Amino acid sequence: MNARPATLLVVLLSHVSLLAQDNQEQPVDKAGIDFFEAKIRPVLVNHCYECHSAEAKSLKGGLLLDSREAAHKGGDSGAAVVPKNVDESLLIGALRYDSFEMPPKGKLPDAVIADFMKWVEMGAPDPRDGEVATSTIDYDEAGKHWAYQPITLPQPPTVERADWPANNIDYFTLAKMEELKLQPVDKAGKRELIRRATFDLIGLPPTPEDVADFLEDESRGAFEKVINRLLQSEHYGERWGRFWLDVARYSEDQAHTFSVTANTNGFRYRDWVVAAFNSDMPYDKFVRMQIAGDLLGPASSESYDHLVALGFFGLGAQYYKNSDAAKAAADELDDRVDTLTRGFLGLTVSCARCHDHKFDPIPTQDYYSLAGIFRSSKLHNAPLCESSEVEAYNAGQQQVKSTEEAVKTFLAEEKTTAAETKVGETAKYIETAWRYQTSKASGKPANTAELAQQASVNEFLLKRWINFLQVKNKGKVSALDAWFDLKPAEGGDVAATVPPEVTSIANEFQQYIQELVNVRDGVSTTNLVDAGDGTARPHRLGSPRFVSPNVTKIRPTAGIDIDITGAKQLFLVVSDGGNGNSCDHSDWLAPTLVGNNGELKLTELKWKSLDGFGGTKIDLNYEGKPLNVGGKAYENGIGVHAPSVIAYDLPEGYQRFKATGGLDNSGSDQGGCGEQAAVQFSVYTEQPTEGPISPGKDVLSVVLGKDGPFAVSDDDLENFLTGEKRDQLIKLRADFEDAKKTALPMYAVAHSYSEAKAEDMRVFVRGNPARQRELAPRRFLRVLAGEDRAHYTNGSGRRDLAEAITRPDNPLTARVLVNRIWQHHFGRGIVGTPSNFGKQGESPTHPALLDYLAARFIESGWSIKSLHREIMLSSTWQLGTANHEANAQIDADNRFVWRMSRQRLDVEAWRDALLDVSGKLDRHVGGPSTNLADANNVRRTVYAKISRHELDNLLRLFDFPDANITSSKRSETTVPQQQLFVLNSPFMVEQAKALAARLHTEEPDSDEARIQRGFQLAYGRPPIEREVEIGLAYLNSEKDPESKLTQWESYAQALLGSNEFMYLD
Repeated sequence: MNARPATLLVVLLSHVSLLAQDNQEQPVDKAGIDFFEAKIRPVLVNHCYECHSAEAKSLKGGLLLDSREAAHKGGDSGAAVVPKNVDESLLIGALRYDSFEMPPKGKLPDAVIADFMKWVEMGAPDPRDGEVATSTIDYDEAGKHWAYQPITLPQPPTVERADWPANNIDYFTLAKMEELKLQPVDKAGKRELIRRATFDLIGLPPTPEDVADFLEDESRGAFEKVINRLLQSEHYGERWGRFWLDVARYSEDQAHTFSVTANTNGFRYRDWVVAAFNSDMPYDKFVRMQIAGDLLGPASSESYDHLVALGFFGLGAQYYKNSDAAKAAADELDDRVDTLTRGFLGLTVSCARCHDHKFDPIPTQDYYSLAGIFRSSKLHNAPLCESSEVEAYNAGQQQVKSTEEAVKTFLAEEKTTAAETKVGETAKYIETAWRYQTSKASGKPANTAELAQQASVNEFLLKRWINFLQVKNKGKVSALDAWFDLKPAEGGDVAATVPPEVTSIANEFQQYIQELVNVRDGVSTTNLVDAGDGTARPHRLGSPRFVSPNVTKIRPTAGIDIDITGAKQLFLVVSDGGNGNSCDHSDWLAPTLVGNNGELKLTELKWKSLDGFGGTKIDLNYEGKPLNVGGKAYENGIGVHAPSVIAYDLPEGYQRFKATGGLDNSGSDQGGCGEQAAVQFSVYTEQPTEGPISPGKDVLSVVLGKDGPFAVSDDDLENFLTGEKRDQLIKLRADFEDAKKTALPMYAVAHSYSEAKAEDMRVFVRGNPARQRELAPRRFLRVLAGEDRAHYTNGSGRRDLAEAITRPDNPLTARVLVNRIWQHHFGRGIVGTPSNFGKQGESPTHPALLDYLAARFIESGWSIKSLHREIMLSSTWQLGTANHEANAQIDADNRFVWRMSRQRLDVEAWRDALLDVSGKLDRHVGGPSTNLADANNVRRTVYAKISRHELDNLLRLFDFPDANITSSKRSETTVPQQQLFVLNSPFMVEQAKALAARLHTEEPDSDEARIQRGFQLAYGRPPIEREVEIGLAYLNSEKDPESKLTQWESYAQALLGSNEFMYLD
């Protein structure tokens, strides 16, 4: 490469005094902007901004290229870019190395230079309207921060008390103590050590037998045996896997959003984490599998762990994408970036979402480089089985769906017609109901079966009519007011002739109902006004000219063709069909006026008024999508949502109105309620005052509606039908039940992650998706990977990202993990901010020890169990909890571990210990999540269902972390409600009863023996003499008459509710 000093470019520019000749604001050129974003901006960012942007350490030649205005203005002497003039654009000459060389590190490919020439010839379209990258990060200076330094294996320091260290860890801690004039307290006793170790590693108390064995073992390696036994326990993974689940913000639902969907297979990720800890999976593999398991592939042909592990992201937050979908999508990406970087790297990269990080060397572009990796990936429910099993399941579900649809179709058709075929028998039902009322008034109610047989009516419907015509329904149907004015004579004869006035009322009501049915079924105007005897009835103002039958999924359209001669107005009405407004998306398809002047699309007229739910759409459906009804697409129409009334003033010269009324998409895209969607189309030529304008309140809805005397429910239809129809329904239902029985259960899935369309993201200006800046190439953080870090072009880049995070020369990953392990052993990390190793985080109390542990961790093959052994075999971990006044004056917070801090059990260990000591704990490992609110739930707490929306009350009360965000350490509160839970909760009472029963079973001989056993179970020690005396005195005292517990049950509750049970020494 023939690089020349940058000053030569300055000389060149100093001899040119060209000004931008076309710096006028130009109309937006979308194609040109797209070309700039795809071909020009990435090159400027990657090759020019280092020397020619506001963030450059030393601006060369006064030339800025990070905004349109700056590029046109040029450097010290003139314009670098002259739109539409390649020869006068000094930037082009420099890129071609005609006289000077840009970039100085090497000439760009000819194709790139050609892109720049084309761009200038296009007019140099550039959307960067004054927006200039203003990052001022000094990477050299920032890189000096302790967390970014390479991990080294330091030599243990020399100490004065050479006899105290048990291993290398102790040299580091003791050296710091000696530096600060601190004295380590005495070692904990064996009882304290085994109780501490057992809770520490498996989250359960040691059994009395385990304690006795350890006390009896006087060998040098006795405690190491205990540690090894506990590390081999299957319960180890339950304990330490739960710590990781805090970091992974594990939950089994989506986020604080509407329409929450449970991730019912989320437990598989939890169980994978437990198994990974139990098997001591190398941590670097553990990390890679959670980031890119799908790209790494399975460990064997029958393993799906590589997919399950991706629950780290697959169970992440999902937000409601309605009013601001772009913001919700950006928030989801932020969740992924934040969880990844704080969880694995201990960096708060999400602070760079809107601007460069205020404290750490993380520019906004680095944030979007990582976000682009996740936008190039997608959530995926991955089947954990062979494709043949998926196909078999789908086939079974299709059979279930088709047989269910057959039943629904049959019911819909038969319910619509079965009862209505009886409308012509209305009078007979009313007269027979009168006979029943007459018999009841005489004190001898007639048998409805006999009455039905005598009148040749259906007994089922007769009973409904008898109920419908009871006096309690007076006033519901004005046409029956005369009926309710009649009084059956006492002592009347059921066999007597029905009074003429009853027959008259019955016949008139039947005729009225039949007329309403004709109207509803869309009989034409001519037919409507025809009384059937040759006489014409005048049209009533405000009544409909046309009413469709109910339009449903089964019958999704209704043809409309009516005479509107002389009409001045047209009212198009869609009502809900009598079943409520839900899922009633409707379309007036091809609405047309026809007359002497030809045809006129109604959509060409502006409506006079519009009254309805959510407005209308022209030539689109209610949701703004193409019109589609019954599988047919329509170009012209009006999309509405019932109820809807559209009024038009009609132009002269039109005599007919034609259209098709349709249920949009036949209800198939309207969710579960689409199955039952029903609408009714009506046409009026005056302001509507009667008919379907008020569905559900008219007489027809009352009589034929779901509660009317002619209505037949799905369950009753089988009893109502007879003969072949009844047999057909029975067979259809049997086919449906058989399909459900033979269908295979749902196959297992993993809430996983997979590849999507791979593309870089643009930087969002101040985090706003609507304002975007330069592309951010998918790549790792500059502070960790260097200025010349690779651009990830292989798919999403997740595999490259996983490799970058777990490289041994990445100084953060190992440090962060060993610090987390130390934190859970001691109650505080060497770095007190375990998810923030940046400048705003705390510095390590023992930096050399942190490096020693990290280096040893990597050397061990990233073995977490090896790390446990080394820490727990140190004199530091085995210190007692006694206070030391002089030490407390120097280090009151025990940051330099001169003693072991007393720790409160977290809610999982505390609840599990209660169940274990009471003898009720179910110790089997793995499986679907359980409901902690269930009084019979005796599984370990790690198997509890975790919800981001409705966290269990016990978990919330005892400081369980918010699963909406990654959690590095839990808060510890002390509130009255916690003690009230101990005293009054049914859970505590139940454990107390169980412990009392256990003690009586295991020690049947005496109260003193039971007290001894109770202390050993609960505290891992025998009671002192005074504790036995107090216990016996209480047990022999008079029982509180208001207590529902026995003396022993109350005593057991006191054992379980004590501080000694809840705290570890």
